[in-house]
Amino acid sequence: MPAIHSARIPYFIYFSAVIIAAVFSWSLIIPASAQAAETGISVNGDAQTAVADANALGVTWVRSFVSWNALQPVSAGSYSPPAIAELDDLVARASAAKKKVTLTVLGVPEWANGSTDMRVAPRDPADYATFIGQLAARYKGRVQSWEIWNEPDEAEFWHGTTPSPANYAPLLKASYPAIKNADPGTQVVAGPLTGNNYEFLESLYQQGAQGSFDAVGVHTDTACGISSPSTFYFDKGRIGRFTFLGFREVRSVMVAHGDGHKPITMSEMGWSTTTTRCERGRWAGMKDAGVSEALQADFLKQAYHCLAAYPYLQSGIWFSMRDYASEESELNRYGLLRWNGTKRASWEAMRSVATEGDQLKTRCGDLEPPVIKIISPLASTQFQDQIYISASANDAASGLKSLQFYINGQRLSGSLLANDVLMQRTLTTSSLPFGPTTVKVQATDMAGGSSSRTVTVSRIKMSTLPVQRTALSFNVTGRGLTKKISGQLIVPLAQQLMPTGTVWLRWQRYTRKHWATKRASYYWVTKYARQRSPAAPFEFIQKLSKGRWRASARYTANYPFTKAAATETPTLKSARGSCFNKHCASSRSRRASYVLSTSV
Repeated sequence: MPAIHSARIPYFIYFSAVIIAAVFSWSLIIPASAQAAETGISVNGDAQTAVADANALGVTWVRSFVSWNALQPVSAGSYSPPAIAELDDLVARASAAKKKVTLTVLGVPEWANGSTDMRVAPRDPADYATFIGQLAARYKGRVQSWEIWNEPDEAEFWHGTTPSPANYAPLLKASYPAIKNADPGTQVVAGPLTGNNYEFLESLYQQGAQGSFDAVGVHTDTACGISSPSTFYFDKGRIGRFTFLGFREVRSVMVAHGDGHKPITMSEMGWSTTTTRCERGRWAGMKDAGVSEALQADFLKQAYHCLAAYPYLQSGIWFSMRDYASEESELNRYGLLRWNGTKRASWEAMRSVATEGDQLKTRCGDLEPPVIKIISPLASTQFQDQIYISASANDAASGLKSLQFYINGQRLSGSLLANDVLMQRTLTTSSLPFGPTTVKVQATDMAGGSSSRTVTVSRIKMSTLPVQRTALSFNVTGRGLTKKISGQLIVPLAQQLMPTGTVWLRWQRYTRKHWATKRASYYWVTKYARQRSPAAPFEFIQKLSKGRWRASARYTANYPFTKAAATETPTLKSARGSCFNKHCASSRSRRASYVLSTSV
């Protein structure tokens, strides 16, 4: 490998995600008018071969590492002739081929950092700024983008001091004017960052780095990644840093600080094809470190398809053109070309995307939260000792996972549910203070995305209200011996008031009894009974035996509500359709639906 092209050794960070969601269905439809991210390749090897490979692929960008310590090993005033000649050759060939060039500048000479470790930051950021400014002047109009260091947010590439925004910001702030004064039309990139490190970027803004970069760079070939571009997890409510789609959070930080007009460059993306196990971090020895060659090619196409949905993604640069060594390891198997120069399937996948564009029509990542529908309560609802909450939710892409009910911020009920399944709960509220009460329904989908809706209702003293006349909407349905009582208590102001008390549902059998007189008499005897809240719709399903039965509902009211009752006598049929006993009035089953307003 030529001296000026420092071998890329990615730093892999392993995470403990709050929620990990493997989403294999894609949900974000790519707009037809979306501007696809430009393709690119991180090159290694000699300049002639590197540019020839880039030409064969048809990519737009060529990215290369520049080692300051190789170019100026002795002092700031002198270049190493072989090293600068090689870099000149690369830039000249790429420019002649009409390729855009991004250079990642790191590697500090001993005279600038006092250490034999080239990854120790310079003692004076101005020395680095002077060097990169000289290069920008040398290649004015031919290098389109400059990356200030490589992954300065992690210890793999930032030595000597703790990798932090406070330590990196001075280097970025010193480099920006040096580059822009030399070549105003070129781009200065903050980072690139390991993963989609939006927290580091947020802190970088706090360090006053705003105005010292034209774009933010991210790397997604991290964490022994073997999941598809549409797979992601949520961490503290945000898309995880170590997922392909985590750049959305980087974008959110930029927008929050008024930099929404600036692009993001994904200057490293890729999947290793190693057959080894992950060797570092939390997942060491616990998962594979690579994917199959076929899957690598498939993920490449999916990745560019995902990027096409985001116009602010300027470029997606694959890491790397060639394997770095023959030894089987994760870091040596990212190439489109194998170590022996033969092509992997990902080569053709890249050529296809670069020359023919994104051909996929599927969806990428279930990033839209569930849609919630609250049936009850309404914003005008008033209640006292109990409240009825009814809601459902739908997530078309990955499906609904759960619904949770909260009152005044306290979780009171929850359940695992499927799409559009109604969740109903009647909750006791006697301990709540009187006045406005916030009811929240929160839904979570199978990808870990969540949404919520709130309704503000009022807890009041019902004793202050006038008498409220009630009625029972009452139905008996069913086939054969299995019958269902269903209905609801009706209140004149049903949209506003939730009644208190109890609804008793009973199945009574017409039973013969003998008294002392030996005279046979029939009486209605309760065999099955259930109590339900009057604030919610009710039902009671019961399998009955042969005989004559009566269904009844009775509301035992609390003031200001009046009592109500309803009764229905269904006809039971045998399997053949005949009556079970002589008391049946008809051989055809009846279905009753009454609203009885009798006060009892």
